[in-house]
Amino acid sequence: MTRRPKKTRRARRPRKPRQTARPTKRRDPLDDFIAAGARSLDLKIEPEWQAAVRTHLRVTLQHGAKVADFALPDDAEPAPVFEA
Repeated sequence: MTRRPKKTRRARRPRKPRQTARPTKRRDPLDDFIAAGARSLDLKIEPEWQAAVRTHLRVTLQHGAKVADFALPDDAEPAPVFEA
């Protein structure tokens, strides 16, 4: 009886390094709002000014939210307007 030759083991291929997800730059929702406003007003906003416009708009919206959240009593009336 003859023995079968042993099967040679194949060398394992080195594993490929796992591809990590590249950090994608998330688009700020205000950018779409700024672009829509600029289109409606027929304004051209230079790319280098985009960050400044976004920051200004964010601060303005935060201030508006604080004013809107301020509770007024039901009997509050607007201040009188004096004209000269």
